[in-house]
Amino acid sequence: MKNSRLIKVLLLLVMASAAPAFGQTNETDWFSKGMDFCNQEMFGEAIQAYDKAIEINPQNSEAWNNKGTALGILGKYNEALLAFEKAITINSSYAEAWYNMGVIFDLQGKYFSAIQAYSEATRINPKYQKAWLAKNRDIEIIGMKNYLGLVHQGGA
Repeated sequence: MKNSRLIKVLLLLVMASAAPAFGQTNETDWFSKGMDFCNQEMFGEAIQAYDKAIEINPQNSEAWNNKGTALGILGKYNEALLAFEKAITINSSYAEAWYNMGVIFDLQGKYFSAIQAYSEATRINPKYQKAWLAKNRDIEIIGMKNYLGLVHQGGA
């Protein structure tokens, strides 16, 4: 008798803890769930939650950006870039998405592209310290002469 009651209590606890994951009904709930999964370093689950938010509202630039971040952490760089590009298409003044795109380019060793992304982030938000630092680091990597050639071509 005690065992069956204990099993029922445990079953109710399991169902209660699973309910939030299955009870998401709107974009904000799914976005929040994605953030929770990221905080728990459950990036695959986070991507699924962001996909649900995007399914409800394809114009959610934050969900696209966060999905890109999770994809980048998983090493899916090309998919991450596509997500950041979508975020930027929706909101061209989304400095964080530009910065995150730069990070992915850095991870791929595409320093010129990274500098361009960081330049856009700092143009949008001149106080974006992380973007300035990353841009300056990349300029050091490629060399000032190469950077000035990029600027001369209108690329940074």
